[in-house]
Amino acid sequence: MKNLAVRTLTGAVYVSVVIGAIFAGPYVFASLFLIILLFSLNEFFSLIRKGTIRPLPVSGFAIAASIYSLLFLISHHLIGNQYLKLLLPLIILIPIVEIFRNIENPIQNIAFTVWGVIYLAFPFAIFNQILIPHANQPELYEPELLIGMMIIIWSGDTGAYLVGRFLGKHKLIERISPNKTWEGAIGGVVMAILIAMLFFSFFNYLNTLQVILIASLTVIAGTLGDLVESMIKRNFNVKDSGKILPGHGGLLDRFDSLLFAAPVYYVLISLFLN
Repeated sequence: MKNLAVRTLTGAVYVSVVIGAIFAGPYVFASLFLIILLFSLNEFFSLIRKGTIRPLPVSGFAIAASIYSLLFLISHHLIGNQYLKLLLPLIILIPIVEIFRNIENPIQNIAFTVWGVIYLAFPFAIFNQILIPHANQPELYEPELLIGMMIIIWSGDTGAYLVGRFLGKHKLIERISPNKTWEGAIGGVVMAILIAMLFFSFFNYLNTLQVILIASLTVIAGTLGDLVESMIKRNFNVKDSGKILPGHGGLLDRFDSLLFAAPVYYVLISLFLN
């Protein structure tokens, strides 16, 4: 009972902070999620240190923060696209630093560091892009679009849990996530579609077919994102990515679905709204 209370309280605070940051405006949101990005990347590096891999955290943090910040500034037309060239010298930073570390498994160290940056920095940067989906109108800040994506993922998770618990019989990918079932996955998609149709009915952005397509593909992508993080944790024999969120684990445990869902969702809304 105590664990449920802690989990519920943590979840309420987490949702309140995220939603509050979205409505606080682009700069508050971007600043908060830059911090979350760096903490999440640190969790990822901590996970892979459970094995024989020794990532390069300082280089990884620098490149991830640079990617995130540059994409935010460019999308808001605060700097030009030519500043993306600043990322080119940073790309060679990781192998150069590795040369001087004299640590075992240098290639794996480099590969996992680069993977961590790609795995987290670009999806987190896309969160900002979803809030301003019109490329030529960065002043049009649309908080309901990002909230819509999160509602789709949260409702999909709820539907998958409920249907999987009561009707689940056929395992989805048992070797990675033994509790997930095909019935739960289908239930999650159906729940997400229904909630998304209700949510977007308050706006004039999308028609019914577009909402069904967005909700279903976003939930599928989110499920795959959750499975990928489960695969990483299982590989290193870890239950949670961290302990920063009591009752929920780490930040990666909360954002794993969104990391894969965000690119899919962003592409779809960009196609339908522009």
